[in-house]
Amino acid sequence: MKRPDDVPAVFAMNFFNVVPRIESRVEPGSYTISALSPRISEAIPVHGVDVTLWGVPADPSHDLERGTPGPSSAPRLPLLTSPTSCGGVPKGFTLEADSWWSPGAFVGGLLSADAEGTPFTFSGCERLAFEPAASIEPSSHAAGTPTGLEATIAVPQNESPEGLATAHVRKTVVTLPKGFTINPAAAPGQSGCSEAEIGIGSNDPPTCPASSKLGSVKIQTPLLEDEMEGSVYLARQNENPFGSLLALYMAVKGPGFYLKLPGKVELDQATGQVVTSFSETPQLPFEDLTLSLRSGSGAPLVTPSACGTYEAKIAMTSWASSVPIEMESPIAIAEGCSGGSFAPKLRAGTASPSGGSYSPFTLQVTRNDGEQNLARIGATLPEGLLAKLAGVPLCGDAQAASGDCPSGSQVGTTTVAAGAGSSPLYVPEAGKPPTAVYLAGPYKGAPYSLVVKVPAQAGPFDLGNVVVRNALDVDPVSTQVTASSDPLPQILQGIPISYRDLRVEIDRPEFTLNPTSCEAKKVEGSIAGANGASADPSAPFQAVNCERLGFKPTLALKLKGATHRSANPKLTATLTMPRGGANIARAAVTLPRTEFLDQSHIKTICTRVQYAAGAGGGAQCPKASVYGFAKAWSPLLDEPVEGPVFLRSSSHPLPDLVASLNGPVHIDLQGRIDSVSARIRNTFDFVPDVPVSKFVLSMQGGKKGLLVNNTELCKTKPVAEARFTGQNGKASDSSPVAQVGCAKGRKAKK
Repeated sequence: MKRPDDVPAVFAMNFFNVVPRIESRVEPGSYTISALSPRISEAIPVHGVDVTLWGVPADPSHDLERGTPGPSSAPRLPLLTSPTSCGGVPKGFTLEADSWWSPGAFVGGLLSADAEGTPFTFSGCERLAFEPAASIEPSSHAAGTPTGLEATIAVPQNESPEGLATAHVRKTVVTLPKGFTINPAAAPGQSGCSEAEIGIGSNDPPTCPASSKLGSVKIQTPLLEDEMEGSVYLARQNENPFGSLLALYMAVKGPGFYLKLPGKVELDQATGQVVTSFSETPQLPFEDLTLSLRSGSGAPLVTPSACGTYEAKIAMTSWASSVPIEMESPIAIAEGCSGGSFAPKLRAGTASPSGGSYSPFTLQVTRNDGEQNLARIGATLPEGLLAKLAGVPLCGDAQAASGDCPSGSQVGTTTVAAGAGSSPLYVPEAGKPPTAVYLAGPYKGAPYSLVVKVPAQAGPFDLGNVVVRNALDVDPVSTQVTASSDPLPQILQGIPISYRDLRVEIDRPEFTLNPTSCEAKKVEGSIAGANGASADPSAPFQAVNCERLGFKPTLALKLKGATHRSANPKLTATLTMPRGGANIARAAVTLPRTEFLDQSHIKTICTRVQYAAGAGGGAQCPKASVYGFAKAWSPLLDEPVEGPVFLRSSSHPLPDLVASLNGPVHIDLQGRIDSVSARIRNTFDFVPDVPVSKFVLSMQGGKKGLLVNNTELCKTKPVAEARFTGQNGKASDSSPVAQVGCAKGRKAKK
């Protein structure tokens, strides 16, 4: 009979003008056929029914049995086929009926044998043909780009009444080539479909969100005249029949039923290779099945990064045999063959580069599709671009390892974009709280570190947190800060992280301080690629308005000890700097004419090799090479830096005076000793662009004193000459008079 749209087939018979109908159904879940004769007429009492369905309705052997005797014009095709799975256990038919007197009270049961007692068993499955063909075709043939996919499976069906049916497909496993991986950029806007929404085991239409749809399915089957169409949905993470990170649902609409199949997606945890399998598919024949995954920038897959020919593998097993049929489908990647180039870009700078002022600092590294992935990132900041560490509680080691640092140690935020295509995935997604960057203590030999914690959460997925620690080294001479990241994770739970955009914004109030020098500088990058390449991009940096900064250092000198001629006094030099001005770039102090260098007291000198050995900073210098002590206070640090002052070998005629300052950071302050106009001069040709509120240099006297009086100090005026140059180019000259401890009546001349 002509069927309604919501019924696969309808049969009917005319019995004395009473027309009982037999409506066929497809049972949900089992996909078995059921037949229902509803509301049978009471006009004629029925004592028994014997219904015979011909195996080949158009066969001439039935010509005399037709309602209108004669040959049939229909094609000579079988109406039914037996199962294609064999076994010794009889298969059952269920027959039930109710009466008009007791509607719904069904009687009957399971029939496992025919009227003659022959059990419903099937044999000979090994003779069934099963010769499937399959192909995999990506939507993009360019290397390292988003791609959809079209998988086509053909299973030729034998519909000859004299032959055997084709075995039905039981399991299909598609293994994509290594290099084809999940695209993180597909996550934005994507959602997952729950088990309740897909409704496997029911004929109800799926209620999966439109945003969970990944593609479409088309199926041609000899059982129906029309092609069936449906959708592919992404299942919810861990809330699917497999409890897995990834799974698919295939839902195809037929007349009066839905074919709903779950597919398991497995990812290689080391390579990201994708394996998809549909198991225990129903025993229904199909000729062609085409599954298409969406293409475009948000496509769910990424092509390999290198060009070449790749082989997808398809293994199909039938219900008739446990031996799979294995096939290969070549995939050519022949476009955008960059050969694994690596040219990441670096952008960096402060929001307001006004010299000597605090301003948020941003560093950004970007990478193009097709290039090697980012593996490590290092950056060296320009001289004078510093951070105020004072008052910032540090994140402890245990907390830093997990990224669970206290909010007080947060100094900034970070944004990460990953995935192929023009619209990568940004984490955090719009509308979600920014991810934090924390300041932590010593790490891998560096005095400080940054802890970056990024939640790997986007769309329907939650892969936990990614924690990357970055060592912060401070150059002991220039105080330049170099940040060196740990290796960046390349894959999470089988999903490769193809970094496209990494941004760190250090925006804690009054934390990042601009230089007081307005000379052109740059932020220098050192970036490693995942396949061994390296790049050293840089970003220009230049402070402005440095000329507006004041520069007024004040130096006070004190000579302590015996004041007579040939005595060796102790020298204390105290430098103070007002807040908010330019920092010192160069300092030269010429001592009073009353002082000579007592070369007889220069006994032990530390060599440069000794000074740099071990932990550096003079740790392995002879104790006798220490001739003084220095201490410096900076508004950037909670504690002062202090340490011994060495005489160190030099390329100049006289040894250098080097202060090894230890504390939250280590600094080497190198001074050059020479003479000018028969006077001793100490010059610090290079002073780092660091704000210092106070600096005290104390040189020993007596037997270790390097200075010797050439006159009675209390009878003269010990005047020094101080010449300071600011980082902004301004100069400050002064003539401080050294304070001398003279007895009453023996004061030095004013």
